[in-house]
Amino acid sequence: MWELEQKVEELTKEYMNTSGAVRVSAKDVGLDPRCGFVWVSTDEEWIAVEGSTRLINYYGGFEYIEEYTVIGSYTFYENEFDRVESCLEFYINNFGTEKDQQQGELV
Repeated sequence: MWELEQKVEELTKEYMNTSGAVRVSAKDVGLDPRCGFVWVSTDEEWIAVEGSTRLINYYGGFEYIEEYTVIGSYTFYENEFDRVESCLEFYINNFGTEKDQQQGELV
C-alpha cells in the first residue's frame, strides 16, 4: 500500500508542476493571508491546498464547501461553489488567467 501512496503523491506533484497552476498566497485570491498558500488553476477552474486544510477552512470559509477531491496530499475545490468562484474571479481580475500570464500580457 505504501508504494501506491508514493506513486500517487509523485504523480500529483508532477501534475501540479506541469498543469499551469500557480502557487500563490491566499491573499492573491481574496482570502485572509492566514490561510497560507493555495494552488490556482484558472484554466481548469479549481483551487487546491497542499497538506492540511485547517487554515483555509477556518480563515477562508471553505469548511462550508461540501464537495472536494483529495488526491495525495492535495485537496481540490472546484468552481461549482460560490466561495471558490469568487476566489477565482478575484485572482483573474487582479492577475489575469494562465493564458494571459503565459503570453506575458499585462493585467
